[in-house]
Amino acid sequence: MAALRKKAEDLRVAELARQQAHLSALTPEQQDAVEAATRAALAKLLHEPTVALKAAAGTPKGERLAEALRELYDL
Repeated sequence: MAALRKKAEDLRVAELARQQAHLSALTPEQQDAVEAATRAALAKLLHEPTVALKAAAGTPKGERLAEALRELYDL
């Protein structure tokens, strides 16, 4: 799950950097709000898989879920 979180965060940061020309017109407060919103959206998206993986940790199901994440997200 840590690898997926890192990959997702790297993508989030890269996309914000790619959009920097559009974001530069925003005030610093608005830029902070965009940063916070994208971080919160990412956290919410990853919450359920994190909970499910933690609940299944150490079981055959947990291994299957972890392998599925590795394969689906090329981790």
